[in-house]
Amino acid sequence: MFHFGQRQTLVISIFIMLVTACLLVWRPDYNFFDGGLITAILLTIFIKKDAPTRFMGIACTILVVVIACLPHKNPNLSEVFIEHFFSLILVISSTLLVLFLKRLYRTMQELNQALEKEVEKRTANLELALSHLASSQAELKEALEKEKELSEIKSRFVSMASHEFRTPLSAILSSAALIGKYPSSDDQPRREKHVQKIRDSVIHLNELLEDFLSLGRIEEGKIHVHPENISMYNFSHETAEEVQGLLKPGQVLDADVQADLNVVSDKRLLKHIFVNLLTNASKFSPAGTAIHWKLWEENGQIHAIVQDHGMGIPEEDKAYLFSSFFRGRNVTNIQGTGLGLHIVKRYVDMLHGHISVESELNKGTKIIINFPNQQTI
Repeated sequence: MFHFGQRQTLVISIFIMLVTACLLVWRPDYNFFDGGLITAILLTIFIKKDAPTRFMGIACTILVVVIACLPHKNPNLSEVFIEHFFSLILVISSTLLVLFLKRLYRTMQELNQALEKEVEKRTANLELALSHLASSQAELKEALEKEKELSEIKSRFVSMASHEFRTPLSAILSSAALIGKYPSSDDQPRREKHVQKIRDSVIHLNELLEDFLSLGRIEEGKIHVHPENISMYNFSHETAEEVQGLLKPGQVLDADVQADLNVVSDKRLLKHIFVNLLTNASKFSPAGTAIHWKLWEENGQIHAIVQDHGMGIPEEDKAYLFSSFFRGRNVTNIQGTGLGLHIVKRYVDMLHGHISVESELNKGTKIIINFPNQQTI
């Protein structure tokens, strides 16, 4: 209804009480309880706006009207004065008490609101602290898992290196010793045979070292992408020539590359990826088979397929192909570190690409790669 401050309410209350006192003197038979009722009505209108208070005000108003309509006796003037004097004191005391309670009520409301805001603030700070704590715990867990993974890689490296290096080093040592036993010119074919063994062992050692060094550089974050413009047609011929000397007798590398295919990417990483995949295709395929390599562009993506007709991959091994130091159960008699596909996967990820494998046991394997051509981004 109306909105008055406490001082305004007090002034209005005193004014109405004075009017009530004048009426009581002017009309002696006016009951002194009417002053309290009028004050109650005043307080219900101006002080608090809720259903119980309004109900009390309406009830008091009805009582005032009813009392005014009742017949009264006329007491003497002294009795009227005494009754209304005490009535006035009662009314003023009641008004002051109600105003004090109202002020106390508002103060409690303000304190409650301030307390609620403080609780909300503290709750938000606590939630933020818990969020930071959870983030720190996640980072710590990730760091511990990374440390555990590095420890496992080191252990596997020591085990793998001791095993893989022993075989080619033994072959080099024995071949070097046997060459000395063939001094005559008639023994040249035998010498060449052992020289070839030494050459093959050195190549194998070089591959082992390259895999280990590549993995170390990746883990240390020392390999970065350096895009450049690449003619994939020329790139495919360079890579094919590099791989040609590693093919088995009768194996043929069939490269199908668009003549006008130009790519902006990291040539060094691409060379490592495809040399690894092509040599793997040769290693795990029998002599006299074909290796297919296809490269093309579609919708800004470079697509590549390397397919062989070799021994294939067991179904249960496919989920672990890109893990470090993993080797399939059907290739244990073939030299390797189990790092090749793991490194290829890491390089493809650095190029923001994707790699997948399709393989059927004893029928061959297809490696599918796609990565963005950065000149179209």
